[in-house]
Amino acid sequence: MGTHPYIIIGLAVYGCVMLGVSSFWMMRVRKAADYLVAGRNLPYLILTGTITAGCIGTGVVIGGSGLAYQYGWAGSAYPLGLGLGTLLTGLFFAGTRRYGFITLSEEISCYYNGNRAISEFCNVSLFLSQLCWLTVQITGCGHVLGIVTGLSPELCVVLAGFVTALIAIPGGFRTVVYTDFLNSIILLIGFGFLVSSALKHSGGLDGLQKAVPPENFSILGHDAFGNMKLAGLLLVLVLSDFADPGRRLAIYSARTPDIARWSMVTAGVVVMCFSLVIGIIGMYAFSLNPDLKSPDQTLPWLVMNVLPPGLAAIVVVASTAAILSCANSNATAAGSFFVRHIYPLATGHYPQNPIRVVRGALVVVFIISTAFALRTTSIVSFVVKFLPVTMSGLAVIILVGRFWKCANWQGALAALITTPLVSLAVILIPSFSKFWGYPAIPAVATGILAQVVVSLLTPGQRSNFDEIAERLTHERQAIEESPDTGMV
Repeated sequence: MGTHPYIIIGLAVYGCVMLGVSSFWMMRVRKAADYLVAGRNLPYLILTGTITAGCIGTGVVIGGSGLAYQYGWAGSAYPLGLGLGTLLTGLFFAGTRRYGFITLSEEISCYYNGNRAISEFCNVSLFLSQLCWLTVQITGCGHVLGIVTGLSPELCVVLAGFVTALIAIPGGFRTVVYTDFLNSIILLIGFGFLVSSALKHSGGLDGLQKAVPPENFSILGHDAFGNMKLAGLLLVLVLSDFADPGRRLAIYSARTPDIARWSMVTAGVVVMCFSLVIGIIGMYAFSLNPDLKSPDQTLPWLVMNVLPPGLAAIVVVASTAAILSCANSNATAAGSFFVRHIYPLATGHYPQNPIRVVRGALVVVFIISTAFALRTTSIVSFVVKFLPVTMSGLAVIILVGRFWKCANWQGALAALITTPLVSLAVILIPSFSKFWGYPAIPAVATGILAQVVVSLLTPGQRSNFDEIAERLTHERQAIEESPDTGMV
């Protein structure tokens, strides 16, 4: 309990700094393009910081460390997969910056001749995916705060949602990138101190190896976790980056395609290196207490029972910064999807005051996500089941559309139908679940097969990518140039 005053002071200072930065950049939002894509003028260093922070959220901080507690180096697979996916996304898709997209759905539409069925499916599913991810981030932040502050979990979830909304809503993505840049510095410093302390007190890597089961120290913990499960986890995490609206939003907001590419590559390398930190933290906690009731308690338990007060406060602030960074990215991506796609789908026209509409929509989004967060339990199980069902199909049609010129909308539709059905079958049928572990591998394989076969059997001919992109540019001009008319 002695750590509580330090933690509360650290969180209070952190919150004030973030709100100050948010207010500063909110005052510099002049038009919708500033709010939605940060004026498309982000430099390399700022973009690298915000991408890094956006990768290291609840899934890594809570889920990854919990997985490392159970299976040793397998926990490192979580940030390793996300980092590799981020790096590959930069190499494969940074060139799309030159088309001036606002959302990932616009890019997908260009791969498939602007087909309405594919476009609207992507619009709705990607918007809902960001709402679900925002729920995960709020859940994780509330979970951490509840344990380290002693406040009720429900109150901490509400506080997490409220503070995140205060940071993300006023200034949009222009605010988010600068708060996330600071968050990336905070989280790397905080976890750097933590892993240094863990190695010092456990006798280094040799000491950790002696303190955990031998199979936990195998390469990526494959002997403990299982080869098939490990491959499935890595695959779904890499693919999730290809279909992540937040990663694309970062690309679309870069000053140039080259800046977008190398910011993504650099951030991916940093996150992959961070995977070592997560593995060490989980195994360190196991060496001290192998009887935690839930692996999600790994990091909070270390804070409350092992770390000295000053270091505990730093780690809590770093963890909060990591989680809120992802939440901010999810919120701004949801806002861009709403104003660009969901609002016109519902009303038949674009809003006259897009920034005001986005802010109002995000208020509702945060209320809904916070309400869902109050009912969410296991973070890891939610992620590994949610991603294959909802995101694998989108990743398949993005990759196939990007690299195969014969892909058409009929094949994409076949993939979008096949992948969630296969994922659900693996999850719900015990024998399939026992063999595959996670559904990503069979879902992706059948999705690609379905898309290729159907594309070859149907006569879909795509229009030129540049032509579709030019048409979309004209459509969104009314949104991007709209001035900021004030808060809701």
